[in-house]
Amino acid sequence: MPWPRTEDGAEAGMLRDEFGVVFDVDGLLVDSEPLQARAINGVLGRHGIHLGEEEFTELVGVQTRDNFVLLKARYGLPESVDELLEAKAAIYLELVGTDLKACEGAVELVRTLHRMGVPLAVASSSPRKDVHLSLEAVGLADCFYHVVTAEDAPRPKPAPDLYLEAVRRLGLSPEQCVAFEDSGAGVVAATSAGLTCYAVPHKYTRDHDFSKAAAVLGSLADVVPSDLLP
Repeated sequence: MPWPRTEDGAEAGMLRDEFGVVFDVDGLLVDSEPLQARAINGVLGRHGIHLGEEEFTELVGVQTRDNFVLLKARYGLPESVDELLEAKAAIYLELVGTDLKACEGAVELVRTLHRMGVPLAVASSSPRKDVHLSLEAVGLADCFYHVVTAEDAPRPKPAPDLYLEAVRRLGLSPEQCVAFEDSGAGVVAATSAGLTCYAVPHKYTRDHDFSKAAAVLGSLADVVPSDLLP
């Protein structure tokens, strides 16, 4: 069944009152995980350290600050966590400007939902600056009513705080919203907050536990918007 469309936006008005969608960003809307890995390795490389794919997998879905707390302790890095974060952000900024691409189906799905008037929000454990850079780079920044990031919640995923804040800002209940996530920690965060969550794994998260997800999808291109309606 195709997404219901009208010229006068009647359905859109109904959906604004009854339904919302919350998205993660990294690895779901934008194919940023390889760039995140390159940025982190750019920082670690100054100390002769390089993370392989398997080592980077454990960092996916975890707040960036927590990752550098872990890496600093593991490798005895001399810089402060804030200095490491600043160095990583500078490298990531350069990469985003040239190499960032949207994930399959992401632009089409987000723009379709936005065009229909569905309230959209972001719930990301990444720093606000990184999230806005990513959304701007793929042309989706103006589609979201609210962008909730690491700075906006006391606890990162898998705690439910980011999703609870996103739903609060949308003015909806968790039961009125669905979420999309690429990591096991993200799925736990969304479902713990009371949202129905769909998982879209990638190579770094394909072995995560998605047992709490309503479904595991190959990409966002598999989503039929009308199937999300309550």
